[in-house]
Amino acid sequence: GDSDSGWSNELMPFIGPILLTISTVFDSIVPNLQEQLLQGSAKVKTSEMILVSNMVMCFVLVIYTLYSGELLSAYDYCRRNEDAAGVLVVQGLCAYFGLKCYLGIIRDYGGVVGVLVANARKVVTIVLSFLLFADKSFNERHFVGLCLVFVGVYLGYISKSRRGKSTSSSSGGEDGGMGLKSSEERKRRRRRRKKGGDKSHDHNV
Repeated sequence: GDSDSGWSNELMPFIGPILLTISTVFDSIVPNLQEQLLQGSAKVKTSEMILVSNMVMCFVLVIYTLYSGELLSAYDYCRRNEDAAGVLVVQGLCAYFGLKCYLGIIRDYGGVVGVLVANARKVVTIVLSFLLFADKSFNERHFVGLCLVFVGVYLGYISKSRRGKSTSSSSGGEDGGMGLKSSEERKRRRRRRKKGGDKSHDHNV
């Protein structure tokens, strides 16, 4: 028992960074998959994606909370406090409309823009939390975290702008090549017409 508690205490400081790393990896994968589903050949609707994803997550959470016992305690708490149930309903509606807007951004502008908007929203939320709740302490770790978030948003913006420039330049090059080909073709046609006119003139003479 003492060895297990000592091992868990040694592992405890690393659980947060490990979970944060896993979350970051999946945050980079999920928007790309959503972009492929929304913009690809499948053309999945945002409402369908929200319905399916929430049904899967609801099933997983119900199983987990039943196993841990949190579901029954939460039900008893909401039954005793009706305000909590109302707050949960309002939070669910806000989350639905927010997710619908987020998926609409990914569908129309791509996963990179969606991630940038989501990260910008997180930055605003963090700043507002410190402004609205003055009793919260702001230390150097919070400052470093905010700097890292700003750097991530800025790097994502640069990557998106460079990708857009490369796409436009490649399309412009193709258009320019097609323009050169069409102009050369017109010159060849003029030469053929001129040669044909000279031959007909010589024949008449």
